[in-house]
Amino acid sequence: MSHTLLSAFIASLALGQIVFLLTYNPAIFNRLNPVIGDTGYGLLALTFYLHGPLLYHYVRALTAEQYPWCWQYAVPGVVCVVLVVIDPLHYSAVLQQMFWRPFVLVGVVGFLLSVCYGVATLAYIRQYSQRLRDRFCTIDTMEYGWLRVMSWGFVVVWVIEVLPPFFYPWAPWWLQQWVTHLPGLLELMLVCFVVFSGLFYARFTRVISEPKAVAGADECNETLAEQIRERMVNEQLYAQPRLNVERLATQLGLPARQLSHIINRHFNKNFYEFINDYRIAEVKIRLGSEQWRDRSVQEIYESVGFRSRSSFFTLFRKQVGVTPSQYRDQAG
Repeated sequence: MSHTLLSAFIASLALGQIVFLLTYNPAIFNRLNPVIGDTGYGLLALTFYLHGPLLYHYVRALTAEQYPWCWQYAVPGVVCVVLVVIDPLHYSAVLQQMFWRPFVLVGVVGFLLSVCYGVATLAYIRQYSQRLRDRFCTIDTMEYGWLRVMSWGFVVVWVIEVLPPFFYPWAPWWLQQWVTHLPGLLELMLVCFVVFSGLFYARFTRVISEPKAVAGADECNETLAEQIRERMVNEQLYAQPRLNVERLATQLGLPARQLSHIINRHFNKNFYEFINDYRIAEVKIRLGSEQWRDRSVQEIYESVGFRSRSSFFTLFRKQVGVTPSQYRDQAG
């Protein structure tokens, strides 16, 4: 579904540029408008309604294990069709002066709707990044960072598209031209970014399933939490490179939901912080140990489960305030 939605999203952007050409090219508009009329152009402007919803559903389908289609998703489209049919410019002189033709109003509402969906997409990506940290101990920012860059880019484009009717009456000619044509240029750059990212990064974006409810999983037992702490230290369970919350829960003999709840409530951390705090603490011990004096920093951080050099150095510097080499010199 994610591949289909991405294709539909890019196709809707291309169709939007065609509609823009048919609308703002005087020669084409003067020939086509007498044939299809303002209502026909209003229906064409419904293309701009598709952008935001398709982006939102693409991101959801890409990152969720199951994402079934619901009829409620079509409700905003029905609203836009009603907007074309009732043609409110016939009833309001103020709207007619501001939007000058029905398809302009439909287009602006479509872009405004896309802005709302874009903001919803950014909010979802933020939740998704948090869910990654609740389940995995190793996270590459690019797994979701490219989705964030893409969404922010299109939100900016759609906000610019909403502006023209509100400042055209007083804006100078050059500013009108910039606001009219800049979104098309930015959109072209973003499409290139989306295609490139879809080919190289989408396959690394992790799919996350919704956790299943388990009876008693939300209980936070202090004794159980202490047992988890002891086993983490004594057995060094954190040193497994590809550890996730499900795998650790299996080793501890607990439901994954209960383990996640204990980590969040008792230790006041997410899974990412919980595991990597143990790893950083062990790295600090080994950097100051004579036994590990002849080992390289890479050997040390790999021995506790880190596989990404950049992730390790970022976390270590954030927690300790100095680089591993500086810490070793200070401890030595």
